[in-house]
Amino acid sequence: MLRNTKGFTLIELMIVVVIIGILAAIAIPNFISMQDRAREGSVKANMHTLQLSVEDFAVQNDGVYPVSGADDAAVVALLPGGAAPANPFTAAASTITWGGPAALQGDLGYDDASNVYTITGFGEGALLALTLTNG
Repeated sequence: MLRNTKGFTLIELMIVVVIIGILAAIAIPNFISMQDRAREGSVKANMHTLQLSVEDFAVQNDGVYPVSGADDAAVVALLPGGAAPANPFTAAASTITWGGPAALQGDLGYDDASNVYTITGFGEGALLALTLTNG
């Protein structure tokens, strides 16, 4: 009597499942860290966009840079779409803190002092600072 030997044994299937599990255990943390780095890169891009709007404001106002509290709306109007960029962590609009550093993940901050302005963004777990002199 001949036996039908088509198919996989239980041991072979279990080995394949274990190999897939090992590959997933390696790939998932790498994927998550890649997402975090991409979000942080997006915060840096948003900081650069705010910087370009601040510089555009200065060009339009004879080299006078915006003052926190007085020129906030004018700078926001110069941002693409006339609004704050999207927060990569929440997908809502980023909050721009005028006169201080960014406070929450994905938010931006603009602080002006004598001949120096600082644009900050809050990344995955730390404050990212971009300090530029305007003098």
